[in-house]
Amino acid sequence: MSGFTESERSRIREGLVTAGRDQFASFGLDRTRISDLTDEVGIATSTFYRFFDSKEALYLEVLEHEQQSVAEGFESAIADAADLREEVAIGFAYFFSELESNQLYYKLIVVDDIQPLLLSASESKLNRFYRNQMEMFKPHIQRWIESDDFRVNDPAALLGIFRLLAYTIVAKDRFDNTDVDVSELDTAHEVLIETVVDGLIVG
Repeated sequence: MSGFTESERSRIREGLVTAGRDQFASFGLDRTRISDLTDEVGIATSTFYRFFDSKEALYLEVLEHEQQSVAEGFESAIADAADLREEVAIGFAYFFSELESNQLYYKLIVVDDIQPLLLSASESKLNRFYRNQMEMFKPHIQRWIESDDFRVNDPAALLGIFRLLAYTIVAKDRFDNTDVDVSELDTAHEVLIETVVDGLIVG
């Protein structure tokens, strides 16, 4: 890529990914303009296309970075778990904490924000993205289901539990503008997760 040194290319690409994360999380894909991204990095709008074919291509890369970041956080969170039950409980807690605090991860898992990319991203990239969407859980899920102390022996079913419970976040969000005490919902959600974890562990 003529005109830039290797370090400049790296800096610009990383800058666009960082700017994209901030803009996409705050405004979504549709409302983010390429000029918003390039202004933050300090490059011309035309230069954007020397790094990414489209805004959607950048969005896909941002989401892939987000998946990796969440996976690393998950590994760190469960590293010091004392036993299987604690590891599973921490895993669920981390998953829901990310859904509630990380707008990009929420859109990725709950809103399925990948759908707008179907027309613009390559099929191979999308297939890889879907395969990796909840990859961070798979090694642990395999180990969990092989334990005699774990009641579920189908990894797909367990991933399904994660996905289904993710939609309880949507239910909580719908009460934001009502007279329902959100703190009560938070407590109920914690009890729900504890009950699911208790139900998954034998004894």
